[in-house]
Amino acid sequence: MTVIVIRHKRRKRAAFFVTPEGIELRIPARLPNRVVETILSEHADWIAERLATLPKRVVLPEDSLNLHGETFPLVKSDTETRFRFDGQNFHCPVLWDESSLRKAYETWLREQALAFVTKRAPYYERQLGVKANRIRIGHQKTRWGSCSSTGTISINVRLMLAPPDVMDYVIAHEWSHLVHFDHSKAFWSTLASVYPDITGAMGWLKQHGHTLQIKKAN
Repeated sequence: MTVIVIRHKRRKRAAFFVTPEGIELRIPARLPNRVVETILSEHADWIAERLATLPKRVVLPEDSLNLHGETFPLVKSDTETRFRFDGQNFHCPVLWDESSLRKAYETWLREQALAFVTKRAPYYERQLGVKANRIRIGHQKTRWGSCSSTGTISINVRLMLAPPDVMDYVIAHEWSHLVHFDHSKAFWSTLASVYPDITGAMGWLKQHGHTLQIKKAN
């Protein structure tokens, strides 16, 4: 893990963000390099301490893939014609390269994620008396989910690698935003009424969220 410097045209001040890849320093587009170096130098101790406390990222071996908090073998066969999961093993053609496998794996996860969210959404909509206008599956870098002012809810496909109850928490969280479009006390009270173990789910994501990576190591 390292510090990645990213320039943004609309950013007015420098700020550090912790991400699954390490730490990002997001800065104004025209900030001089000497100023960037000064910021990094002044925060060197904080950066080192923060990186040291982050759990080491789990890199999947080439012969397995993750789903719902579990690891399953990846079986490559010369008779296989597509990517699939039979409940115990993942399967793919033996001739597929890493790029083909990554694409098929994420496509499959997106399909499964949409099915998972679509199945759970009606429960929370009945409990909360709300209705989402649209459901989409994204691959956000720093957010597990989001709810727009127009009622579009986006859920991160990487949550398919987490235990189902953790993904369910994010769904409950975003649907609760259809009631309270903020993080006020009223919002947390509403969320707790439909998902009591908020602390447990948030704790799991804080400790293990960085491991939810779809891209396999080369």
